[in-house]
Amino acid sequence: MADLQALDDRQPDVSIVAVGASAGGITALQKLFEGLPSRLPFALVILQHLPPGRPSGLGDLITKWTSVPIRSAQDGARPEPNAIYLPSPDDILTLENGVFRTRPAAGGNRRPGIDTIDTFLESLALKEGSRPVAVILSGTGMDGTAGAIRIRQADGIVIVQDPLTALHDGMPNAVIQRGIHDHVLPARAIGQQLAACAEPAYTRPVPSADWTGTMSETFGRIIGLIRQRVGFDLSGYKPSPLLWRIQQRMDIRKVWSFDDYALLIEDDPVELEALVRGIPIHVTEFFRDADAWTALRKDVLEPLVRAAHGARAIRTWTPACSTGEEAYSVAMLLDEVAQENGVPSDFQAFASDAAPELVARASRGLFSAASLAAVPASQRSRYFYMVDGAFRIKRQLREKMVFAPQDLVADPPFSGLDLITCRNLFIYLEPETVREVLFLLHGSLRQGGFLFLGKSEATSFVRQGFEAVSRQWSIYRKTGPIPEARRKLLVRKPVANGETLDTAAIRAALEQYDVPSVLTDDEGSVLRIYGNTRHILGLPAGEPSLRLIDLVPRPWAAPLRSFMQLALEACQPMTLTGLTNGVTGEASMTVRITPLQTSADGAWRRMLVSFIGDPHALEAPDAGDEQAVPVDLSAASAADWKDEARVSREELEASREELQALNEELKASNQQLNESNDGLNDANVDLQANIAQLAMQNRVLLSGAVMALFLDETLKLRWFTPSMREVLPLTACDTGRHVADLVPKFRDRDFYTDIQYVLDTREPREATVRNSGGQCFLRKTFPYIAETGSIAGVAITYADITDRTRADAAQRRNETSQPEGSV
Repeated sequence: MADLQALDDRQPDVSIVAVGASAGGITALQKLFEGLPSRLPFALVILQHLPPGRPSGLGDLITKWTSVPIRSAQDGARPEPNAIYLPSPDDILTLENGVFRTRPAAGGNRRPGIDTIDTFLESLALKEGSRPVAVILSGTGMDGTAGAIRIRQADGIVIVQDPLTALHDGMPNAVIQRGIHDHVLPARAIGQQLAACAEPAYTRPVPSADWTGTMSETFGRIIGLIRQRVGFDLSGYKPSPLLWRIQQRMDIRKVWSFDDYALLIEDDPVELEALVRGIPIHVTEFFRDADAWTALRKDVLEPLVRAAHGARAIRTWTPACSTGEEAYSVAMLLDEVAQENGVPSDFQAFASDAAPELVARASRGLFSAASLAAVPASQRSRYFYMVDGAFRIKRQLREKMVFAPQDLVADPPFSGLDLITCRNLFIYLEPETVREVLFLLHGSLRQGGFLFLGKSEATSFVRQGFEAVSRQWSIYRKTGPIPEARRKLLVRKPVANGETLDTAAIRAALEQYDVPSVLTDDEGSVLRIYGNTRHILGLPAGEPSLRLIDLVPRPWAAPLRSFMQLALEACQPMTLTGLTNGVTGEASMTVRITPLQTSADGAWRRMLVSFIGDPHALEAPDAGDEQAVPVDLSAASAADWKDEARVSREELEASREELQALNEELKASNQQLNESNDGLNDANVDLQANIAQLAMQNRVLLSGAVMALFLDETLKLRWFTPSMREVLPLTACDTGRHVADLVPKFRDRDFYTDIQYVLDTREPREATVRNSGGQCFLRKTFPYIAETGSIAGVAITYADITDRTRADAAQRRNETSQPEGSV
């Protein structure tokens, strides 16, 4: 029975304790090891911030503090109890399917809360089995807080060093202030507490017992508010980036409870806007990882341009384009390569994002000098011109770009593409969402099209349907279909118990200003509308515009633009009087412009524009120091004809882009349907062929004298041939029974032992056995390996070698009975 018990315990569950530390962490670690027992019932992972690019001496220090073995947390290693694991400073460590996984930290993507302590804690929280434990020691900043939240949501334990005993209390306080912790202890006492947590009788302290449910509910409310009021669905994204940004905003606003912060963003739309704008998912830059773009140009763009040779347009797509830097980088390189090869610059670059305001900003092509740091001077002079102290993409390049709002995981994609650049998006997505997005991008590419991912992104999903052009820089080429891939329909989840957008907006406007208002960014694009503005704002002909000066009555445009700029420059409210009411025609409308400070760097990047029909409304609260300026509408009208001509021209261009985007969406939908239909037909043909082949193989096996049986990975009988009844008393009802219930008709001492050996080592075994009737059999036991590379079961065959054994024995007897010297 001991052998049978061992068969079911192939991979014992290992408890894992992760210790995160930064500045001052070495001293804290030394004291923690002083309190640990000499033998650890768990695996201990040390996540100490260390400078990359040089060897770490942390392992040598730890050997002086403890006799527990120290091992390197290498890719593919499986953690074991009574061992200390140290990751390389040059790698980012995660835990996947019970083994360590590493990826390079280089490339500019290492950020607090994403690629260091939080990343490992988030992966540890997904581990099934024993309860995970996180320890947060001395350090500055908030690294480890988002990961600690994930550990608590997984019913894990969070222990924090007492800030009074830490050299730097930033990291411990960030956890304590949010109420995530179970224990707050000095470093030496933490070691003793870890031993207690490993005991089966451990119970969580009562004050923190109900934290998990409350936190999950609050976090769901915040995600729901973002989806409801901003239109950005984060349900498929990893929670760490959002948690990291929430912590930043909580520190800025001096809010220490997650529930209080959820209430704040419900009441304050400006704070909600500041939260969403700072989520690092929107981070992008020109030519990020310059060597990667060099490889893309050499291995992808130059061959594409030579193959097209101006006969057809090259089509590219940058989903999740954010503010457009990556899409413009592709366009600049394509134009350069075309000019160097002396062919027409014939290409079309599509760029999309789920946030309409980001799409609008990207389409303007206006960038600061700092954002162009990675753009060579030659490209800067060729493709940009200066305006208002910034750089703008020249029209000849912008005309080849099409920007459109599009949710990558929910809306129809583009199709027939030569290149898709989707860099550093997968690192923010949950694994299931990555698979769905990868299948979608695969379907959007033409045969032979290219996919360009980020250097630090996990590429384990890119297996079938692609071949690597450059594994170092994550460039892949589509070679065929993704076998057995089906895209699930992703539907946005409704927000439970949530107010509608109109109700919440009207309530906010009434509470704060008591007048219809519009929130804009520093360039005048509308972000939110509060209250009833139907008699004030209207959409002009052409492409729908987000610019406020395009929505107000035409005579208001010039003065409103001027005083919005003045209000931002002066950082104080201003009021325009004498505007004509669009309904009554009377000069009784007043517009109040209130600049808002929303970012941590002190910049004024938002304006609240309020429309006041009653002149006495100027006496409303917070109107104190604003400047009331009467408007000369005749002068404004005389100067406005240039704006009308410019707007008309922009409307024509915008209409062209909108029609192109709509046409592409229709093509994509039709292509997707055709591909799905072709895929179903191909799959049906393959299925019929496989069924026929399996039927033939089954008939051959059943009609012959082959003795074989198959056990799955749990060692239950799944299939056997009728001739197996010669060695095992099998019936059809035995399918599904455990191998321990099968009793051979002969003595075979190594039967179960060989099965266990094959299951553990993947190496085949052979043995010779005899039954009670004197028959001799050769038993072969070998592993069955699935397509994924994992062992899926054990196969056992028997071959009757009675005649051969007897012949061999007779030959040996003859050889020994011959007299010496006989011929």
